[in-house]
Amino acid sequence: MSEFTAWSHLPIDLQHQFFAQAEEESKKCKTKLLQQAEKLKTFMKLLKFEPVPRDDRWKDWKIACVDGSYSPTISERMGARYGICCAGYLIFKGDTLVAEKYRSDKLSQEQVGDSDTTSQILMLLSTKLERELALECLKKEDVDLLLVDGAFFGFRAKLSQIRNEPIEIDGFKSVGKLADYVRDISMDVMNSGKAVGIVKRVRTNAFDGWLIERAGDTHQCLERNDRAVLASIMPEGHWFAYEWLFGAPAKYNFYTTLRTAYEKFSVKGGMSLVQKKTEELIKSDMARILKCPAEDVLKTSRYYIRCADSAPPFCFETLIGVDVKPILAYFQANHNPATGLPFPLDLTDENVSLPENLTREFVEEVEALLIKDSDLDKYDLSNHFLSINPQKEE
Repeated sequence: MSEFTAWSHLPIDLQHQFFAQAEEESKKCKTKLLQQAEKLKTFMKLLKFEPVPRDDRWKDWKIACVDGSYSPTISERMGARYGICCAGYLIFKGDTLVAEKYRSDKLSQEQVGDSDTTSQILMLLSTKLERELALECLKKEDVDLLLVDGAFFGFRAKLSQIRNEPIEIDGFKSVGKLADYVRDISMDVMNSGKAVGIVKRVRTNAFDGWLIERAGDTHQCLERNDRAVLASIMPEGHWFAYEWLFGAPAKYNFYTTLRTAYEKFSVKGGMSLVQKKTEELIKSDMARILKCPAEDVLKTSRYYIRCADSAPPFCFETLIGVDVKPILAYFQANHNPATGLPFPLDLTDENVSLPENLTREFVEEVEALLIKDSDLDKYDLSNHFLSINPQKEE
């Protein structure tokens, strides 16, 4: 049984322990799923789904898809850390590929401090490439629809922790300056009205926030992210808009934050205090993380569409007021049955995904070029490029 190959590399005692752990976890999972199923039966009665509309306007559109990636593993050497990133776009006329372009970049830092910081900076650098290519699609290629992988401001996670880190990247002297630039061009992409952010990794639990406000406690909470909830109850060929339930397009931000605020403030002052603190948290977080007013960023509507029964629904966001009917029809007509996502997104993702060992090979190429340099001491050079962990090649 090939799926158990990894187990066979462990000592027998550990194998038995992990099988026991798996059995224990399965029982725990069963109990949780049964409890959630009862709550879902009640919650699904509160939702409405609509069939994906028929609309052929997209057939005359010029459609671009932008995606990027960065080193899955930073190469940790004695003298430095190394990472690489890239981004690219594919442009389609209807469903025919008419153009493509790719860009790449690199990052090297001293072997000091937390390596997670290097990974976060590399992610931001990758987003920079994506947004610059997205603007090129909008301004130079004059596309009618632009698909962006991820939320427009998804890069803000953990940003406040690294804003003051010094860097030397394309003239930017700090992570904060680079982040402000990425924020500004992300706003340009969003405000074009032509861009759609495909949010594959949904972490919002706005449904739970709404249920808390409605009931005054957490007893009805589903304890799942919103995409997981909809995956259990949403039919194929249908779509859902948060505003149908919440009454306003951007309200999902409020209810997601309310879920967190309730845990902190409900004991102190009840629901009125929770609602007040939720508004304050949203404003303060945007000011602290993105250094801009919340209203400049929280201008999107979010939707879900399920194109195939074999795949979960996916979330997407647009500028508030954009007519999503032709976009929905395009998604339905051009989805990959295996993933449920638009096939141009899958194609672009495949083209820009960096192989696991590419960063190591990139660093080896750098070392090979330096070995030829007679100005460098070969012993010092060898030490600089030694793996920081000799037991695991990185």
